[in-house]
Amino acid sequence: MKLPPIAIYCSSRSWGGLEMNTLRLSAWMAERDHQITLFCMHDSPLATYAAEQHVPVRYISRNNRYFDLPRAIVMKKELERSGIRVLILVDNRDLDFGVLVKLLYVKRIRLIYQQHMRLGIRKRDPIHIVRFRQLDAWITLLPYMKKEILSKTTYPEKRIHLIPLGLDVTALRASLPTKEIAREQLKLPEDVFTIGILGRLDPQKGQHIVIEALALLKEQGVSCLLLVMGETTRNEGEDYLQKLQQLVVEKGMQDHVFFRGYHENITGFYAAIDLFVLGSYEETYGMVTIEGMLCGVPVVGSRAGGTTELLGNGEFGWLYQPKDPADLARTIIRVKSDPKQLQYTVTAALEHALKAYSHTEECIKIEELLRSLT
Repeated sequence: MKLPPIAIYCSSRSWGGLEMNTLRLSAWMAERDHQITLFCMHDSPLATYAAEQHVPVRYISRNNRYFDLPRAIVMKKELERSGIRVLILVDNRDLDFGVLVKLLYVKRIRLIYQQHMRLGIRKRDPIHIVRFRQLDAWITLLPYMKKEILSKTTYPEKRIHLIPLGLDVTALRASLPTKEIAREQLKLPEDVFTIGILGRLDPQKGQHIVIEALALLKEQGVSCLLLVMGETTRNEGEDYLQKLQQLVVEKGMQDHVFFRGYHENITGFYAAIDLFVLGSYEETYGMVTIEGMLCGVPVVGSRAGGTTELLGNGEFGWLYQPKDPADLARTIIRVKSDPKQLQYTVTAALEHALKAYSHTEECIKIEELLRSLT
């Protein structure tokens, strides 16, 4: 059964995991011959990149978070003109707006929320109960997130659907260069064990924790280099980068830490390193963890948020206590000291990630959900 026209709505002006995954889903569903329209801000990075990938886009003005009836009326008319019967929301700030649009719609529209962030506080008050009741389906990413929904809301379990975010695993692995080429391109030494951390430069991402752990390894005579790749946080200038560079100098690590800024081609990063470390205090759903597994790189992550489940509680990687450089250093030593276990874990992680996090699997599950609703 062919699916009806689908709208994916995102009012965010940012460019992070939520927006990247929204663009990926829009492009993949369009490639699978579904009639997809992405509604987003005209001055947002999401709109720019969507146009580059030829994803059908319609521009919106940013809705207020609550009770924005005028814009909801405009959106409702736009959906009716286009014959759109499915509206997918990806940002929790748009939930109230989406509910208003649904209530205004003359014909029945299916409203779906794809959750990207944790819930935070309990949401069992009358306003949230009424709002969530209008959702025909709630897509969440990991079992711990589903448990949160059940404990912090009154939303019925039968309407919660566990669908992990995926990646184009074939394209990702096909674009991996050799280690020699990757290190040459990034101007890294050829024959030294290299740890990598990838992501926006931000204190919550924990780059300073990894640098401190590297300093502890140096004190213990463990030879390692660190590749730090990522751009500075939007609107926060170079402050944190300067603090990181100062920390490197204080620890006498100038010859051991390499800052390489932001690169669109991430596979060169994974090909260049021997070990990937997720320094974040907590990640709801770290795509970099999945990328590392798919690229055949051993992954060390903090025991918090979704990382614990993505790494199978240690079956597909190694876990350390968040914000603890000493525990991270001990974990890195453990990884390095057992090559047989390292190879076994990397192989198991790759096999698991290929099955669990394929973008094809994500699209199929969403298609099945939409067919069941429409």
